[in-house]
Amino acid sequence: MEIKVKDYMERQPNHPKVAETDQFYLWIALRLAKLWDESPWLRELDDDVRRDVVLAVTGYFQDVVADGGIWRSFSRLHNDRHGSPMPHYGRKEDYVDYELNRDDVRYVIWWTIAGECGDILDPFDQELEALATAFFMLLDEEYEAAPVPRQFCVASEVDLDNPQDAQRIYDYAYWLYWRSFLLRPSSQAVMERAMPEAHAIIERAGESDARPLLQDLNERLMYSQPAGPIPLTTAQWLRLIIDDEMPE
Repeated sequence: MEIKVKDYMERQPNHPKVAETDQFYLWIALRLAKLWDESPWLRELDDDVRRDVVLAVTGYFQDVVADGGIWRSFSRLHNDRHGSPMPHYGRKEDYVDYELNRDDVRYVIWWTIAGECGDILDPFDQELEALATAFFMLLDEEYEAAPVPRQFCVASEVDLDNPQDAQRIYDYAYWLYWRSFLLRPSSQAVMERAMPEAHAIIERAGESDARPLLQDLNERLMYSQPAGPIPLTTAQWLRLIIDDEMPE
């Protein structure tokens, strides 16, 4: 599996800017990819799917190191509603809220594969568990010394009610919906359902003139279609992550 710098950078909230920590986390992604390439687990998956899994796990790791709020908000909401920090796996005795956990990694892998391939993988699949364990051990070795990726801290630096933060909030919302490890697996399904409309726009306007219209379509979907393991609108996710406001 090949992971290009472009693949990694497109998943960063400050893209196309380059952060001081990008070299480290790209190195993490490449190590995860190499580990998987040299293992026997879930090798039947297409390289595109495996690449998305590696980048999602890297994104989860960045978010947890930075305490960026994405995983913390999701697991807190899921625990509030269902009594466990994530679907399927419950809460083990050694589980530590909002820090690096093996079952978090297992769930991120499963959730990404489910979004790419449909819900066809048993969450308790033995190969999935083995891969998650190997990924977790690699990440755990680096966890304490990992540099804080400040680009994942946007949520703690903006005020939803401050007009001066409007552009940063929009950019963060767009990344959160279309690129983040948590929402991307389901937002891609939203885009798939909208493809007939996108093709109609291109046929009607032509490829170059269609770009602003396609951007408008993306924005309309982002604000109207719920996404995530707990389906919430973008506005609800923003309130939850930035303001710690639990949705009704």
